[in-house]
Amino acid sequence: MKHIHLYCATLLAAATTITGCSKKNSNAPESDSRINNFQVVQTIKSAERDYSYTGANAVFNDSIPVYSKVSVTIQWPDKMGAFNIKPLQDSLMAAIYESPKASIDETILAALEAPRGKDIYKMEPVDSIPTQKLAMTLYNDKIASAVTFNPNFIVYQVMSSIYDGGAHGMSVSRFINYDFDSARVITPELAFRPGSDEKLLDAVKNQLMKMYGVSSLKDLNGKGVFSDQIFLSKEFYLQGYNIVFHYNPYDIAPYSTGSIDVPVPYYTISEYLSPEVLRLFASTEI
Repeated sequence: MKHIHLYCATLLAAATTITGCSKKNSNAPESDSRINNFQVVQTIKSAERDYSYTGANAVFNDSIPVYSKVSVTIQWPDKMGAFNIKPLQDSLMAAIYESPKASIDETILAALEAPRGKDIYKMEPVDSIPTQKLAMTLYNDKIASAVTFNPNFIVYQVMSSIYDGGAHGMSVSRFINYDFDSARVITPELAFRPGSDEKLLDAVKNQLMKMYGVSSLKDLNGKGVFSDQIFLSKEFYLQGYNIVFHYNPYDIAPYSTGSIDVPVPYYTISEYLSPEVLRLFASTEI
């Protein structure tokens, strides 16, 4: 069964105004001219669908029924100032579903047609998943939301959580850094100068040692970090004065550690950053 819920919210950076159906309060103070009002309009879209798997191969131990749940929740950007955000919207749709459709609603509905186990079991949509002890419920969840914002760029995190019937589920995140002025997503190729990977990796390793309070890479092993597996993650996001390199579970540490975010101050690696990224960081300085 399809469940789609839409919610609207209007946010203003630097100043907040709440609007409704009532008349404007004539006594309300006017906005201070020193404040830059950057209007952001977003819609929270969510949908889910439940499935039951039928057939002789749709059970574990010949007795446990198998169900699956697919859900999508996205903080959808409708408007951000007067900037062109079509590339941002396209990137979010591609992150929700690998073959995005013409609209976000169509893309969400297409994503609901991809339950875990679809390639193994015969599936049948159901109104809900019964509550019972002996059942296996697989899931495929996607959540996309803004995590960092300023008037020059915005960052979205897209978290995908899946469970295929093993010992535990798995959640991974990817990040979309969007530059308003250039109207494009800041990919690793756009963010970092060519040939800088080795120096950037050294910066990540040094920051990891600071985070865990050790003086050598070898000592990181005792903190649960696989020092010989540290690599330069392509998942990163801009936040404050840092470039934060994100590592999903199992990337450089055991599953029990969870994800690891390594914030590297941009000024310590400025010579390896592109002019576009340096411009974004410079715009945050007072």
